[in-house]
Amino acid sequence: MTSEERIHSAICPKCKGNGYIRAKQIIFQVWNWSLGYSRVKDCEICNSQGEINYEEPKIVPFNGRSNCPHN
Repeated sequence: MTSEERIHSAICPKCKGNGYIRAKQIIFQVWNWSLGYSRVKDCEICNSQGEINYEEPKIVPFNGRSNCPHN
């Protein structure tokens, strides 16, 4: 076993890989009719990249000594 950190990437769940999101601004709403507009904003989670990076946890080998981090 090695104790290397592995970095993986995944598609951003908020923008679905586009890098931007569409924010709807409602000005006036009556029952199910509304008047408004939408604007495009940058995704805050992935910084407009479309992917997020995360690290896999380290694997520490157990060697049975007293200075083992698992104790």
